[in-house]
Amino acid sequence: MKNVILSTALIFLFSNFSYAQLNLPNASPDSEFKQQIGFIEMEVKYSRPSARGRVIFGGLVPFGEMWRTGAHDATTIHFSDLVKLNDHDIPSGTYSLFTIPNQDEWTIVINKVAEMHGTSDYSQEQDLVRFKVKPEKSTRYYETFTIEVNDFTKDGATLYLVWENTQVRLNIKTNVDDRVMAEINDRINVKKEDRPSLYYQSSLYYFNNNKDLKQAYAWIQIANNKSQDATYLQLQAKIEAASGDYTSAIKTLKKSTDLATAKKLEQVIAANGKLAEEWNKKSNKK
Repeated sequence: MKNVILSTALIFLFSNFSYAQLNLPNASPDSEFKQQIGFIEMEVKYSRPSARGRVIFGGLVPFGEMWRTGAHDATTIHFSDLVKLNDHDIPSGTYSLFTIPNQDEWTIVINKVAEMHGTSDYSQEQDLVRFKVKPEKSTRYYETFTIEVNDFTKDGATLYLVWENTQVRLNIKTNVDDRVMAEINDRINVKKEDRPSLYYQSSLYYFNNNKDLKQAYAWIQIANNKSQDATYLQLQAKIEAASGDYTSAIKTLKKSTDLATAKKLEQVIAANGKLAEEWNKKSNKK
């Protein structure tokens, strides 16, 4: 009889205990974001612990020890195509991101096993790459651990790991140039597309990215022969000036300005005026 009473009491106790549990928000909420960089898409999934008055690096996150770079499950990072991360090749795929913080140097670890709870299943044999970076002082205090992407260029960006007063920057570089060059070759030399805008865009890409200036000039001349345009002529003049032929550049720029004036293209007219002033000074120095 006593055993029955005890069992009943325990059931009642645990039943009431379970009902008494509060549904509280996660102290380290999960977060994920997608970001396009160049032609690729990156996706990051992580948890975001907060400092709550604690010393973080060298305290809550000990120096010299593997850190899941967040909370709960290991942080994961996905790339839809090959990228370079601080000059290390990272093939397309999903990886776990670990770090080993130290006061003057961090070790960044990209591991091929994506699904792990913290560091419990981590194996160094599965590392894709390891490399060192220097931590920096962040521009402000970050109460909550943050991963973000900024500083975009046409083919790259910077991945920031920030918490407390510390930030670490990882440089992401994509293969935009290879893809654009391949497309230019395919459309002009293989498919033989014959549109002036294609020749202009190809010439502009070569000019802006310090590639073969003679090829850029040949393409912009084709574009202008097919359909003279104030912007096309302006680019031709820029290439002539970059080649040191300021006499031809000034003449071509005047043609561009005349067309722009007829079509009331105020921005082109203003830009041409500045270029003409600059080139006349350089021409007179010769």
